[in-house]
Amino acid sequence: MYNDEWVTSLLLQEGKYPAKELDKRGGLTLKQEGGQLLLSGTACDLIDLADLLVSLALSGESQGQHWHIDALNLMDDASDISELILLRK
Repeated sequence: MYNDEWVTSLLLQEGKYPAKELDKRGGLTLKQEGGQLLLSGTACDLIDLADLLVSLALSGESQGQHWHIDALNLMDDASDISELILLRK
């Protein structure tokens, strides 16, 4: 999966990247509650997702390019929804 850590690199250069707390970093959690989709994660998890989104947007691939976010890369094993698919229109 293409990812040059665009957001991470910028935040590190600016001195704004949050301190890494590896023991608290559990991955993204998705839940459906009352007609809403709730995505939660630590600051580092959300920055990792931002890197993936920017990477997908800049990938230069044709329409339909998509990535699967699951327990193998960024999704918490305990998430109610086990997979998130990012699709480029």
